[in-house]
Amino acid sequence: MTELAAVPGLDQAVKDAVVHQLAEDAGSASYLLAWAREVLAEQEEMELDLSLVANRELRDVTLGEFGEVVGLLDVMVKPLGQVRKRSGVKCRVTEWHERTGTPVPAEVPEQSWNAVEELMADCFRRRQFARGEADVRTQVNGVLYRLRTGCLWDELPARYGPWALAKDRQNTWFKKGFWPVLVNHLNSWGVSSPVRRERLVPPLHVTAGVGLESAERDSPSPL
Repeated sequence: MTELAAVPGLDQAVKDAVVHQLAEDAGSASYLLAWAREVLAEQEEMELDLSLVANRELRDVTLGEFGEVVGLLDVMVKPLGQVRKRSGVKCRVTEWHERTGTPVPAEVPEQSWNAVEELMADCFRRRQFARGEADVRTQVNGVLYRLRTGCLWDELPARYGPWALAKDRQNTWFKKGFWPVLVNHLNSWGVSSPVRRERLVPPLHVTAGVGLESAERDSPSPL
């Protein structure tokens, strides 16, 4: 205020107006500060109450009382798809991708297959990797498709050939140590995706509420 009064040539009415406005602003700020402190105090008190409730021991609650509480709950779970089954044997290739963080390369186009075939020839005899009901490039792409999408083997699209043959080839390549070599070579070309493990449980739609009708029905009559 003293700085304002010392300003030369400033009209007294202007000074009074400025001082009045500053006083109102200060009052509003004080009110907001007090209100914020009250809200914070209420919130801290509520958090303390919830903490006390959460930390209560349940040793005094009988099984019958707990059953009554559970009986009031009305929970419905609806699967949004079919539950899928798989064998108890985990896919070692999927586990290797997850453990090493190695991404899954994109499918191999026909014009790039010669380079992959030469890589295979260094590890296998040509007659071993060229035979079968489906050509090897198609089945390599089928294996990569399964690893990218997380589908089960028997869900592999028919365009990739017999899924059992693709699975056998994948396991053979991995057992011989060729799969990491092939994947790292393909990943050097650029495009890749994270590995996905197949989901056995479909998405679930869960609704929950309190069954008031059952509570009223089980309540003792006052008559």
